[in-house]
Amino acid sequence: MQKGHSTMQFPVDDQMLSAWARLLGLDEEQAADVLQEIEQALRRSYAFRPLAVRHLNFEQLTADMDTDEFALMYLQFGLHRAGQDELAEEVMGRALASGAPARPTA
Repeated sequence: MQKGHSTMQFPVDDQMLSAWARLLGLDEEQAADVLQEIEQALRRSYAFRPLAVRHLNFEQLTADMDTDEFALMYLQFGLHRAGQDELAEEVMGRALASGAPARPTA
């Protein structure tokens, strides 16, 4: 994994990100890595976006990311970064099993 900082705009402020990092026991470097991992995952997914949104660039497509979606991603990636792989997988499994609503399409 390449170290660095994310360039993406996230739907929460720095204060919220810091609070989440503290809850997960992440240091500053780990928290920055989590954000970078989320951005990389979203950019990989962007390459496979549906034809209906091919005309949108990455920033346009992610500009309206839901806070709940982002929180779930942060929790899953943060738990992995904190060494809690089983919990991370359980969180994602429960989210998928609960039928978490898909993003609405415009």
